[in-house]
Amino acid sequence: MRADNDNREKQLVTIGFASLLVVALIFYIIFILRTSFVIKGETYFTLVDDAMISMRYARNLAQGFGFVWNPGQPPIEGFTNLGWVFFMAVVHLFPIPSSKISLVIMLVSGLTLMVNALVVFQITSFLAPQSKRAPVIAGTVIAFYFPLVFWSLRGMEVGLLSLLICLATLLAFRVIVNDDKKAIPWLTLCLAAALIVRLDSFVQAFLILGYLIYNRRKNLQTLWLPILSVVATITIVLLFQKIYFGDFLPNTYYLKVAGISAIDRIKVGLVTFSEYAFGDVMMLFFFSLLGFALFRSMRTREKYLLFGLFAIQCVYSIWVGGDYAEELVSSANRFITQGMPALIILFSLIVDRLIYYASNFETIPVRLKQGFMPLAIAISVGTIAVISGRQWFNWYINNAPMLKTDITRVELGLHIKQYTSPQAVIAVHAAGQIPYYSERTTIDLLGKSDAVIAKGPLATSFAPGHDKWNYEYSILQLKPDVIADRFGQLHNFLSGVKEYKELNNGIYVRTTSQMFDEAGLSQEFRSP
Repeated sequence: MRADNDNREKQLVTIGFASLLVVALIFYIIFILRTSFVIKGETYFTLVDDAMISMRYARNLAQGFGFVWNPGQPPIEGFTNLGWVFFMAVVHLFPIPSSKISLVIMLVSGLTLMVNALVVFQITSFLAPQSKRAPVIAGTVIAFYFPLVFWSLRGMEVGLLSLLICLATLLAFRVIVNDDKKAIPWLTLCLAAALIVRLDSFVQAFLILGYLIYNRRKNLQTLWLPILSVVATITIVLLFQKIYFGDFLPNTYYLKVAGISAIDRIKVGLVTFSEYAFGDVMMLFFFSLLGFALFRSMRTREKYLLFGLFAIQCVYSIWVGGDYAEELVSSANRFITQGMPALIILFSLIVDRLIYYASNFETIPVRLKQGFMPLAIAISVGTIAVISGRQWFNWYINNAPMLKTDITRVELGLHIKQYTSPQAVIAVHAAGQIPYYSERTTIDLLGKSDAVIAKGPLATSFAPGHDKWNYEYSILQLKPDVIADRFGQLHNFLSGVKEYKELNNGIYVRTTSQMFDEAGLSQEFRSP
């Protein structure tokens, strides 16, 4: 009879969580639809500017030009998400207009978020098979954790990477705890895929390998496949980058690291962590430490691995100096977000243990002792409110962060396309939407796709990816026909250059160029 009740309750948990996933999917669709906008009667979707850099490379690859920033020019790796660019290139093989192709990326990312929530649910169920609350709490919180939803639905690879790492973690647990040899090939594929999508996922991949090796140290031959796969994948990616692009590491690595001391990076990384990530992780981190201190059942190698998967992403974020958009998103950056599923799982397990012990007190109402699903949902909503409530409120009021700027850049890109010759060369600081929608040869003034800038000295104080420029080289030497956007010291620099003049709408043009229609280009391009 008790077994029947347990099975019935497990079915209720599964059905309840499936219903929550449907709610999440509907919410993701609403999120996506709210990012749409209309230009000259046509509905557009676009990703964040960084994602549109990857989209430009993907389109060039799909059109047969290779991994190049500008067709006909030598390859340069102005991105760090090789596998994600491959996926985007596949999407570009289909006859989808540029106004709608970002929508496909966003919809796929929404499905990825759903699957990721399901995997988090399964990891929690695996670690606490008798618990009815913990899996629901973990899966629900991660499904609505703002930075993960935002970065994924706005076109970055964060959702896919989180899914692959979570899948690898679940499979690693099955290999060690259940001695499930059938899980090894799938584990191997997940680790290899994560490394291909973004090579710096090696920090989490190595932790998972370390967990496997330590627990199978007397029988390592069973792990040769994942070990060989990780080593081979890293080696192949590095060799491919060296042979194809001329450097072992992406150009963006040199942009963000070359000429910058570790101390300067760490200082900035610590400041951004304390200002923007602390609110996301503080409560969850405190409960995790409390759980390790109070409950012996929490002190297992599986729980320590989860804690390590979170902590290593925080260390990585601080080491590289954080990211470029913490202030704009007002939350943890992409790197820390990738480790948050592990911390949320730990939090859900600990909260569940606390509820279990509290339920033994007679003062606890019977309905709370028996009604596991309403209580789990209430805890999930409360947790989301604490770690992401402010961000979701801002989203409700102001829509997605950076969207207004992204829309303006799409309008500018289309404006440049309309009033410049196909042979025109433009220069930009924001290297995503403007180059993608203008379809013009582009000079990247901030150096993501320019090795001269990336390997050169800083032009200002350290700010990841936005602290290097060389206008004497990029403008006076390369001579773009149009300079599309302002940033930093551009206005002061050009004020003494007679070869360029500023139009009424803020665009700069080379006075001797015949590659644009000045009357048309000088018109206002922004929507009212």
